[in-house]
Amino acid sequence: MRLAVVIHLVGVLVRLFGIMVFLPALVAALYHEWTDAAGFLATALGTLALGEGMRMAGGPRSQAAAERLRRVEGMSVVAGTWILMAHVAAVPYIWAGLGFIDALFESMSGLTTTGATVFRDFDAFGRGIFFWRSMTQWLGGMGVIALFVAVLPRLAIGGRELFFAEASGPTDEKLTPQIRQTAMVLWRLYAVLTAAEVIALLGAGMSLFDAVCHAMTTLAAGGFSPNPASLADYSPAVQWVILVFMVLAGMNFALQVRVARGGHGRALLHDEEFRAYLGAILVATVLLVPFLMVNGTSLAAAIRHGLFQTVSIITTTGYASEDFNLWSDQAKVVLLALMFIGGSAGSAAGGPKVVRHVLMARYTLRELRRTLHPRAVLPVKLGGRVVPDQTMREVVVFMLFYILTFAIGATIVIALGADLVTGITASAATIGNVGPGFSAVGPMGHFADLHPISKIVLTLEMWIGRLEVLTVLVLFRGEIWRSARWQSE
Repeated sequence: MRLAVVIHLVGVLVRLFGIMVFLPALVAALYHEWTDAAGFLATALGTLALGEGMRMAGGPRSQAAAERLRRVEGMSVVAGTWILMAHVAAVPYIWAGLGFIDALFESMSGLTTTGATVFRDFDAFGRGIFFWRSMTQWLGGMGVIALFVAVLPRLAIGGRELFFAEASGPTDEKLTPQIRQTAMVLWRLYAVLTAAEVIALLGAGMSLFDAVCHAMTTLAAGGFSPNPASLADYSPAVQWVILVFMVLAGMNFALQVRVARGGHGRALLHDEEFRAYLGAILVATVLLVPFLMVNGTSLAAAIRHGLFQTVSIITTTGYASEDFNLWSDQAKVVLLALMFIGGSAGSAAGGPKVVRHVLMARYTLRELRRTLHPRAVLPVKLGGRVVPDQTMREVVVFMLFYILTFAIGATIVIALGADLVTGITASAATIGNVGPGFSAVGPMGHFADLHPISKIVLTLEMWIGRLEVLTVLVLFRGEIWRSARWQSE
């Protein structure tokens, strides 16, 4: 691994991120929040200086070498950029009064579209901070690096390794021959859907500021609301609008592009992951409705809340139409199961992804058949195509490491004083980038009272979960660092 190239590219990407920090500074100034505006301005200038320093430290040859980026270098750039951007994004929160650990937790939650928060008193923060929180989620939803690949021409070649190291789910799908064009197409759709939701929310009665913030966090499958009660204080019309866009946020964006280009829904009907995605939503909603009606909820309200929370959790958005922490244990078990499913590959959603569950189910059935017919040729197929054994191995390894990371995180949080339900759901909600859990970390609660070490562990889980586990964990192998050298050639 060529460290000079990695440092150079991380610097280029962080410098671009610094430019974006000027926007919340402008928002804070518009609302006369001068202290916050100064904090954002200082963060922007400091980030630009840091990025430029790293870019120059890589040396003059790194720019050309970056076009021949190796896979491990791509993973290193993506993982390093995300962790460094989280530290940069934490500075405005520190400026606003949070401690370093809480600020890093909040910034990582934003960038990874987790939605978990340590905010105790929402009234203590200005609109510039809430806009920054929403904006970081919006950038992280489609992928910050995917945006930079789209706007930075000289990353068009080496950008392939960056694009797929950050991509969500086991997909290598390209809409155009060039990665840069693919990134531009996806980001264009993402921006159009965000604008459409802003308009729809304004029509449903939301204020402009709330509509912009909620649209950004909905399409990002982040779910953070400037309102401490999430969406419980908004009208059913607002909840229905957000529900529709949550479904879109959890769908494969490349699939949506193909449907838009073709002008019909045939691609949707033929996509096995999409059918499984809708099937999971339907089954979970059918299970939840009677559980809610037992507690006296009307049929119409039970359908609305049941469907809303099903979509919110499976897409890892994390919004709450009411405090589901007060629901029955039977209803909460359904939501807990959804945390381990996730949305579609190539979407803004977190979690293991529906397609991996489909592949794991078919792989398990194949192995059961193989015990009866050991000599039979039994390929695993998806969409009529044979899934290579290498892909299946990657899926199995991902699922094993995902569960292992969740278990370790939950164990540490519980060992440091959290109750069983809080520890388990906090770990599930952060590794899956869901946001809220149950008990102390429920939808109307916060993560602020957890042990500082627990918050550090959960921050790492958010980072690991957003980058699909292996992108981060592979960097802990000693052989990578033993072979590392500074030279860019």
